Amino acid sequence: MTPEIEQASWTSMSTPPDPTDSGSAHRFGWLRAHPLRTVLAAIVLGAIVCGGIVLLTNSDSDTGAVAKTDIGADDRGPAKNAFNQSVAGDCLTWPSGNPGKPSKIGCGGEHLFEVAGSIDTSVYPGSQFGKKAPWPGTQKFVALRDQNCPAQVRSYLNGRFDPNGRFSVGMMYPSQAQWDDGERTLRCGVQYTNSAGELMPFLGRVADQDQALQWAPGTCIGINQQTRQPTDPVDCAEQHAFQVTGLVNLGTRFGAAGSGRPWPTVAQQNAYLTSTCPGITNTFLGGRAAFTKTTLNVQWSTVSQVSWLTGTRTAVCYIGLPDEKGFATLVGDAKGGLLINGKVPAPPPAEPPGRLNPTPVPNAPGLQPNPTELPAPVG
Repeated sequence: MTPEIEQASWTSMSTPPDPTDSGSAHRFGWLRAHPLRTVLAAIVLGAIVCGGIVLLTNSDSDTGAVAKTDIGADDRGPAKNAFNQSVAGDCLTWPSGNPGKPSKIGCGGEHLFEVAGSIDTSVYPGSQFGKKAPWPGTQKFVALRDQNCPAQVRSYLNGRFDPNGRFSVGMMYPSQAQWDDGERTLRCGVQYTNSAGELMPFLGRVADQDQALQWAPGTCIGINQQTRQPTDPVDCAEQHAFQVTGLVNLGTRFGAAGSGRPWPTVAQQNAYLTSTCPGITNTFLGGRAAFTKTTLNVQWSTVSQVSWLTGTRTAVCYIGLPDEKGFATLVGDAKGGLLINGKVPAPPPAEPPGRLNPTPVPNAPGLQPNPTELPAPVG
């Protein structure tokens, strides 16, 4: 057992992707295993519109992984505290670097865990969780999480948990020290983690928001140099895979959450976003010419059927460039000072006048004269 587990009193763990979930392969590029577990099925558009779905897959898994955030280290024994007094709907947080002091906070403030339900192992039959039972170990808690927490979270959110969204199912459980002092309660809930599995603060109740993976326009998403896949938001001066140019509410076109409108197919979403994201991107960058100068492609996310049924409606427009079975490395804001794989982008030369809408040469050999220059008919 690791020192982190021994010294802690509560540990938060995350639920891994379900490989049998058909919806988990239809959005984004796997932004690592967890919780950015869905793919933006990306249509790529350059200076000339060209179709092509870019499906990025992930081979990592956080099955059984335990985040390094541990809760309750200062609360010996089953004494009442913010954790074991929490009920469904409570939001918990703790000071940075001091997870031993959990506290309840209004969900409108930044918090790290939203409680969906509890598990009291002391009422389980047999001696496995009895007063003198040894600490079950991480793998047993993983099994308890997988058996209990997904159902608790779905029930808590009235079936509206998006398994492909930015939130994940988690569980908090006692460390060996807390277990030995008599604590037997567990908490299932919802949390948000980065690509390294670290808990990140979030605002608001999950039930009250669109759960799609999304970022504000202008946000740059980092890149893993080994996998060439996106990671987490970074400063645009750092290496990144793409930059977000805007968000699109698919509900305005295909029906808001709760409207009962059927899921629009990926082809239907792509057809709509083909006419939407390029314009959003041009506006973000300050015009078509500015976009062309970047030499990047416009791409966007789509919403899977399972996500649509849970109320997800947000698509993300972004710009990047395919490279080495992943993304090219960008540095700098696309609005100025951009580098692609360490080089200043070289825009294609401007089309000669008349190239896109050619003007016929008058009286050229073998050609009919330009119709616009034909003499007017005699009356």
